[in-house]
Amino acid sequence: MIMDAPTPRPEVPKKRLRILQVFSRYKDYGGEEGSVYRIGDALQQHYDVGFFLYSSEDLYSAKRLHRGIGALKAAYNWEALGMLKQHQQLGGYDCWLVHNVFPALSPAVYKLGYKLGIPIVQYLHNYRMGCVNGFFLNHGKPCQLCMHGDFLPAFQTACWHGSRFQSGYMGVILAQARKGGIFGRISQWIAISEAQKIEHVAMGISSDKITVIPHFYKPSEDASPYPDRGDVLFIGRLSSEKGVDTLLNAWERVQHSGRALWIVGDGPEREKLELQSRQLGLRNVRFTGFLEQQEIKKIWALGACSVVPSIWKEPLGMVVLEAWANDRPVVANRIEAIPKLVQQGVNGYLVAPGDPAEMA
Repeated sequence: MIMDAPTPRPEVPKKRLRILQVFSRYKDYGGEEGSVYRIGDALQQHYDVGFFLYSSEDLYSAKRLHRGIGALKAAYNWEALGMLKQHQQLGGYDCWLVHNVFPALSPAVYKLGYKLGIPIVQYLHNYRMGCVNGFFLNHGKPCQLCMHGDFLPAFQTACWHGSRFQSGYMGVILAQARKGGIFGRISQWIAISEAQKIEHVAMGISSDKITVIPHFYKPSEDASPYPDRGDVLFIGRLSSEKGVDTLLNAWERVQHSGRALWIVGDGPEREKLELQSRQLGLRNVRFTGFLEQQEIKKIWALGACSVVPSIWKEPLGMVVLEAWANDRPVVANRIEAIPKLVQQGVNGYLVAPGDPAEMA
């Protein structure tokens, strides 16, 4: 008996995982925000990705009432939670990829995820879970006094924004989040370097729950030709952990080289750094403020090298990858994960942190 071959069933297309990226934006644009968009673009190739972005504008308002409301939201942001819950209901996301909830979104984001039964993956960009300012710095000096969950030293030393109130308040928020079991309840943590993973294991997160996925940078255009006698570039957020004050002290020693020092970016330290430049009588220092990518491309064309004077424990250093993508070497501080990237005399030079003479 001859039987007809069974008619093959049509393949049912597999449902793509739906991922919601959650990010509380800072006052000034920085490398962390750029990484959020880059990661989202990469994930879009395989998954359906949405964005939930929130701003911390209330915290920086000139009006006392708005600042007070912003402070309350740092502990429990009722407005953002309502928006996030609605976003989840409309998008039907399978998991949340959380990049940052501090200070504006508040740790209540995690509680909402637990309540809704949404797995949460936490992307680590700094050390906020063990430091109120996220940088393991205390007034420009290395400090890890709070990393095990006691944030009293943060209040005592006013290490965040120079304010005991803000430092103590953020310490209470972080302590409550840790006491609430955040380390165990988050499904997975992503560190961007082994060095960063080690620090978070020391905080108390299980090593098995931390996966290391280094940052990446894919240039959209070919690099500009290398100049015969190029300038020196700093590209990044102007905040204390970036160490731009040391760069200016170094420039004082080499300012007569006929080159220019371009400081590209904006941030809370800009006014202070411009004053330092004037007080030192520095020549050929150009503060550009925030620039769009096409304008930054023109600056890269002028540059001979990029300087990375960071004084905090840089988990990776995106600006190093950006420099290489533009065929430019770096001069960088020998700190945390940077020496794992830079080969001395091959693709850059490493110097001692806080040593303007060696940097010069």
